[in-house]
Amino acid sequence: MSKLASVLINDFLGDSSKPSIKFFRSNGAYGYMIWLILMNKHFEKKNISIEELVTSVASYASRRTVIHFINKGVEGQFIKKINSIEDKRKNLIEPTDITIKEYSDWSNKFINSIT
Repeated sequence: MSKLASVLINDFLGDSSKPSIKFFRSNGAYGYMIWLILMNKHFEKKNISIEELVTSVASYASRRTVIHFINKGVEGQFIKKINSIEDKRKNLIEPTDITIKEYSDWSNKFINSIT
């Protein structure tokens, strides 16, 4: 357990050269949760709407805060907003290529460091 705690501490203090990871982590628990939920949905090949994401992190941030965070992520080119094909009124979000690449690099390094 000590090794895991040490790895987590070093990970948090470590490499901040990945802009997408820095963005998601710079906004407390809700930013980190949005990042993990977004990446999980991406790798499961499932869509997630803005409203579903707001509901998922409701205990960490208000709707307004989450929407503002998503908009900042779109401006920073870490998140993409797309219209749902099934329901044009629904906005879906997904990670950009840079977010996917940086997450993949980070997760591979993280997994290797704890095994």
